[in-house]
Parts: sequence; structure tokens; C-alpha cells
Amino acid sequence: MNHKSAMSYGVSVGFDAESGRYYVDSSDIPGLNVETASFEELVEIARDVASELLGDQAAGSRISFRRDVVLPV
Repeated sequence: MNHKSAMSYGVSVGFDAESGRYYVDSSDIPGLNVETASFEELVEIARDVASELLGDQAAGSRISFRRDVVLPV
């Protein structure tokens, strides 16, 4: 039997306060570039785009989203 182990990918999400938009700041998935008005929308769209970018590797894979919060001092 040939079992492929599920891959795990990380996505770091940034927020541009000036434009009020969330964006993929960095990712383990080459070519993943998404910008949206809400974090939830970004996650939804990024999952779809990641699935297309990964092709057969997407099956059973996990994507972890990390949102950094930057506060003025």
C-alpha cells in the first residue's frame, strides 16, 4: 500500500491599517497571494486558491493561518 503523508502548510496574514485589508504576508505555498476585506474571507479564498496551486498534493493537507497583531506603543 502506498500512503502519502498529509502535508501541513503555514500562512502568515498581515493587516494594512491604511487600506483596512488583510493579505497573505508569507506562505509555505508558492504563489499564494490573496488580499481581502476580512480575515474570514481571506481564509476562505486562500483555501480555494491553495487547493488549485497544490493540485494533487492538496488532498488531506492542512493549512494553518496565523494573524499577527501589531499595536502601536
